[in-house]
Amino acid sequence: MSETHIPDLRAVEAVLELQPETKYPETPFFTGPEAPCRFEAEVYNCVVRGEIPKQIDGTYYRCMPDQLWSPMYEDDVFINGDGAIDAVRIKDGHADFKQKFVRTERFVIERAARKSVFGKYRNRYTDDIRVRHKIHSTANTHVIYFEKQLLALKEDSLPYAMNPDSLKTIGVYDFHGQYTSPTFTAHPKIDPHTGELITMGYEAKGDMTTDIAYFLFNKDGKKLEEFWFNAPYSGMMHDMGATDHWVIFVLTPLAAVSMDLLKQGHKHFAWDKEKPLMFGIVPRRNPRLEDVKWFENKNAFYGHTGNAFEKDGCIYLDAPLTYQNKFWFFPPVGEDMHTTETAKPPQTGPVSHYVRWKLDPNATTLKVEPVEMVDLDGEMPKVDSRYDTKPYKYFFLAMHNPTAKEEPVGGSYNAIAKCNVDDGTYEYWYAGTGIAVHEVAFIPRHQDAPEADGYLVSIVNRRDTLLTNIIILDTLDMEKGPVAVIELPFRLRNGIHGSWVDGKDLPGAEDLCDMHGVTDEIKAEFGNKP
Repeated sequence: MSETHIPDLRAVEAVLELQPETKYPETPFFTGPEAPCRFEAEVYNCVVRGEIPKQIDGTYYRCMPDQLWSPMYEDDVFINGDGAIDAVRIKDGHADFKQKFVRTERFVIERAARKSVFGKYRNRYTDDIRVRHKIHSTANTHVIYFEKQLLALKEDSLPYAMNPDSLKTIGVYDFHGQYTSPTFTAHPKIDPHTGELITMGYEAKGDMTTDIAYFLFNKDGKKLEEFWFNAPYSGMMHDMGATDHWVIFVLTPLAAVSMDLLKQGHKHFAWDKEKPLMFGIVPRRNPRLEDVKWFENKNAFYGHTGNAFEKDGCIYLDAPLTYQNKFWFFPPVGEDMHTTETAKPPQTGPVSHYVRWKLDPNATTLKVEPVEMVDLDGEMPKVDSRYDTKPYKYFFLAMHNPTAKEEPVGGSYNAIAKCNVDDGTYEYWYAGTGIAVHEVAFIPRHQDAPEADGYLVSIVNRRDTLLTNIIILDTLDMEKGPVAVIELPFRLRNGIHGSWVDGKDLPGAEDLCDMHGVTDEIKAEFGNKP
């Protein structure tokens, strides 16, 4: 055969079919920069540009949905991917990285099968019949630290507990048998002043039910409150809010479809243009059914809570409000997710802004209207956690740069802002063309630092290099950009939520990466000194 007829590798790839278990749909959820990663990793002493402030000591944990196997249905969504937990341990100016998958029941079953056997997101009727009654959690939405362990969260199931150093999965966590709902929110609140965990499960008596189960646990995991009540309709309740005396439940118009539609293979949620955005309030302690009150606004999208607090006998809830369906992949019943009008921004007025809701427990009129606090199009708000449940002044936001000509990439954001709720002003850092930024975590400069004085850590995806960076910003000079860029030698997918855990609260805090063979004697002689 002459040399001109020998096919090169690209020519061979063009004619060889992928094996079916990893032949992903040709959709933006599974191709290009969002192609599944499918690996576990450990990087000791990451490459750092700039200088990591020496006072930063702790670990940033993040959830990333990653589809290990080609989905059973081509219209599946990225939030159905397996939960991979990223850990970035920062100490003495150095950073170590680890990523491991949560060993959920779904993960281990599909690893044994070497293919997907669980069907569409939150639809058991699309599963292989052998797994319909298994735990469906992917543990891919949020990760928090409670009772000296990580809890990887997915709101259709109980949490999975993990070791915070090794990231080894411990197993399903039910608060020592005290948690009685089959579902658990992706956004429980931990009161920094009491250590109490405030949480809930919705659709708590099965798919499409309106039942909500509220729970309060003390810092040692002992149950203080359990209270069951009902929502006005069954819909997504992704986040919540909490104050000293109240808990706020947020019901969005992403309504659960009928059981008949679910059995026909429909997605679990569908945007309902006729349903209002609603807020339910319940006393944090000693709740009674007669205390439950539901407020309503017009049809709009509420994603994530910034903060909540009390003043003059009223509850104030702050969050971004968006006037289109941000979860466009759950269109109205009978509409196409790529063409539905509900996913398009309004022709006039703001697309999204940060607003404040006033909820009066004594009100007789239950219609409420928000007040704009900051005119920015963004999401994933984060406050200085020392001010959670209390009046505050500043918050941080992943946002769209209002002056950039290009759209943010990958359904994400391209800038990070520090915002002032008292006067509506803000300053921001723009990451640049083709770079996707995500939710931030805040680290106080020191224990007694003023509000919002410290550092932000976040993961950014580089579409220019197809790699991922971890950035650190100084909140006193946002526009200067990162003081340190931690480089990873690979690409990660878009993540969802994460948490910062201070080093003093971690049990091990030294062994994120494998240190086999590094004895205490070697550490004493050659290890870095603070």
